[in-house]
Amino acid sequence: MTESVAIFDVDHTLTRRSTGWHFAVAAARRGAVPLRRLVAIPRFYLSYRYGRMEAGDLEDDSRAALAGLSRALLDSIAEEAFESRILPDLRPEAVELVASLKREGRRIVLATSSFDLVVRPLAERLGVDTLLASALEFKDGLTTGRFEGPLLLGEAKLAAVGIFAAREGIALGDCSFYSDSHHDLPLLRAAGRPVAANPDRRLAREARARGWEIRDFA
Repeated sequence: MTESVAIFDVDHTLTRRSTGWHFAVAAARRGAVPLRRLVAIPRFYLSYRYGRMEAGDLEDDSRAALAGLSRALLDSIAEEAFESRILPDLRPEAVELVASLKREGRRIVLATSSFDLVVRPLAERLGVDTLLASALEFKDGLTTGRFEGPLLLGEAKLAAVGIFAAREGIALGDCSFYSDSHHDLPLLRAAGRPVAANPDRRLAREARARGWEIRDFA
């Protein structure tokens, strides 16, 4: 099989920790989000990593924490979070793989449930071709705290990648997909080359059962 596109999840695949956590810490330090809002993040992390997180779980908190903030402020915080927290948190082996695949002429796609404004600085630094991410809704330049479109998690991420692939004339069977999370099983099962990268326990079990490649990026 000739792989034309390499798709990467972001949190815990390219990064060691959640980009949303890094963004929240940077926002709290800027005084944009109350420190008390950070208390809920470990619960969301555990729900995502080991359970079944739904869009509503995150949306209720993000509405309260981010509603009314301007796009300009959030973009500024995202840049700060990237330079001070996300960049040092990248897995070097994963970053080198992205660069190597680009040199081979592969198209690079990031597909993540994280907010687009949070991961856009990373996408730009890596020089990826396409970013597929969850998006915050804005009205009159201010966020409502709700999602614009679905949270790209599970079947929703598969659907978003499917729409992208159809638009570009790409078969999912010609794509590789790297992810750490069992939430991404729908897309992993659809990809021509699924790779479990630093997988959680449920994904590692599924990968072994299906004979998928397992990689551990330092």
